[in-house]
Amino acid sequence: MSSLMIQNPWWRDAESIQSDMHIMEYTGSSAKWNPRIRHFFDMNTDSVYTLRGPRQVGKSTLMKLIIRDLLMEGIDPRNIFYWTCDLVEGPKSLVELIESFLDLIGRRREGRRYIFLDEISAVKEWQRGVKHLYDTGRLVNTTMILTGSHSLDIRRAAERLPGRRGKVSGPVDKVLLPMKFAEYIETRDKEMAELFSSLDLLRFETRMKIIEEVSRGLIPPIVREVELYSKELSRYFEEYLLTGGIPKALDDYQKYGEIRQETYSFYVRVTIGDILRWNKREIYLTQIVRRIIETLSSRVSWRSLKRDTDIGHVNTVAEYVDVLRSSFVLCPLYAFDPNRKEPIYGKEKKVHFLDPFIFHALRGWVNQAPSYQGALNYLSGEGKPKLIECVVCDHLIRFVYNLMPIDDFEPTRNVMYWRSKRNEVDFIIKMGEEYLPLEVKYSSSFSRRDINGVYALTRKNSPYKGIIITRDLLDNEKGVVAIPAFLFLILI
Repeated sequence: MSSLMIQNPWWRDAESIQSDMHIMEYTGSSAKWNPRIRHFFDMNTDSVYTLRGPRQVGKSTLMKLIIRDLLMEGIDPRNIFYWTCDLVEGPKSLVELIESFLDLIGRRREGRRYIFLDEISAVKEWQRGVKHLYDTGRLVNTTMILTGSHSLDIRRAAERLPGRRGKVSGPVDKVLLPMKFAEYIETRDKEMAELFSSLDLLRFETRMKIIEEVSRGLIPPIVREVELYSKELSRYFEEYLLTGGIPKALDDYQKYGEIRQETYSFYVRVTIGDILRWNKREIYLTQIVRRIIETLSSRVSWRSLKRDTDIGHVNTVAEYVDVLRSSFVLCPLYAFDPNRKEPIYGKEKKVHFLDPFIFHALRGWVNQAPSYQGALNYLSGEGKPKLIECVVCDHLIRFVYNLMPIDDFEPTRNVMYWRSKRNEVDFIIKMGEEYLPLEVKYSSSFSRRDINGVYALTRKNSPYKGIIITRDLLDNEKGVVAIPAFLFLILI
């Protein structure tokens, strides 16, 4: 029992949760992010949840906050078990660990049990251990949450647990991504958070209705209401392009007026470490990341990404991009086929980074230069619109997922780009049976020629006219709404 209590000090004293490392860091932070996903765990049903997400996004902290909530609700402290799995050798050791806990409380405790396993992806074939526990009835009256930092590992392993994920309704495979821009503002500014709440913008259904109207060429009153705060929102957006949605980066920025190099370096080290676990070479990783940064927002092939590297085969490039995608660093977009309404996997891709902080951290690493100053320089030059396009891509993926929240959601089948001989559209997203074109024009004005692609792609019988994402222009351009990026990102 003493060995188990090391990671579960609340068994002796429920108040000890307040002295937990993650809780203390959270309470001492100037960026107290309350992820919306926190409210999408049903802790009253038998279930095996997975929680995936990039490094340093706050998965461990979220676990500890949920544990704190349970303790504050009066749950018996000894019914709550937490373990970080870095040193658990395999499925047999995992089973022995969990059975030690269940045997301990089984003799003296009643009520639901709660098991939190952090970094489960460190345990090879962990799903075999969970399957054994489930099949032997050891997980009855138990809610389990497992975290990991690599999407491919957690997702594939979880797929080997058919029928053993519990009785919960809705997706059991959760993803904790960095703060969206709206969450960033809510974390920074209580008054803005209250405004969003008063306008019912915290509910996806409200935001969906607004996007529907904007997509049909209308500017609803609520958009005009939020536009009144353009000065504040624009300033926050500029800062978001520096810090991204990583809580530690935001905490640094608020405390020191910049992001410390050690924060960038720590993120890079743990991310590279995760990737090297998959038997990848750091030198290849450096070269591919550099090429992706050089070609950001451009159409590329695996062969063109291989150019100026010493990588021997294009398949190697594809493998590294896939690992970076599974580590929540990148998202490749494929060309859209309007006839089949499907991606064309054989054509050129566009590869986007999913978070500004992650982009700046890795850019500083490959350039061997201070990351914060590099970020300022990048955003003061021609790179800024490219990074904004990445942010829009990330938010569109999340928006479409909320339209169809399923465990096997595949971003590349729902967010694409389009190109014809004459025109190109930055993004195409699936909206039910229809699709919606969106173009990023980060300027205060544009010509019809700039958005011919949107007009060309809009079908006559489609209710959707497209959306133009601008720097600060809110207007209706011949039936198509132009909306500032900072407003659009809040709404999705």
